[in-house]
Amino acid sequence: MSSTPREVGTLIAVILKARNLPNKRHIGKQDPYCTIAFNGEKRRTKAIKRGGQHPEWDEEIRFTLYEDMSVEPITVNQDGTPPPPPPKKEDRGPVKIKGGKAMALACYAEDMREPDLIGETKVDLSEVLSKGETDEWFTLMNKEKYSGEVYLELTFWSNVRFTICFPADAEPKVHVFRNRYL
Repeated sequence: MSSTPREVGTLIAVILKARNLPNKRHIGKQDPYCTIAFNGEKRRTKAIKRGGQHPEWDEEIRFTLYEDMSVEPITVNQDGTPPPPPPKKEDRGPVKIKGGKAMALACYAEDMREPDLIGETKVDLSEVLSKGETDEWFTLMNKEKYSGEVYLELTFWSNVRFTICFPADAEPKVHVFRNRYL
């Protein structure tokens, strides 16, 4: 049975600026740009002409996040009985994001022949997926050497709205309302 993955939200990455990039040009200033790869999609910023070692992009890149619909293997309990039925869609627990909870960030110096890699890093998305937003400097590395830093603002807009209720005499309950336009 094949079903289409459910859209769970939008990840917005604003690539603001970089600092301390090594210059890959022998003469003049480099034209740096960044790429972000997530879940098989790769996007890039514009190259900043003569941006040098401290370019400013201030560009927004958006990714639609989908629920990971990979099939879990069916197992049999030790006593030979079949496993319990899977939980209902509303009770599945935390949503697994297709593509994982990390994206690849790389910075290049544009070149007429082939771009020169300045540095790269993995960006952990756990915080933005749980809190909704984060911003910080991410350290770039190239051949295990420091290659500058890129400042990102990350925002996650969920298509699932959570409401937490605290009854006086019971355990806290979470009610999930699904609406694309919440």
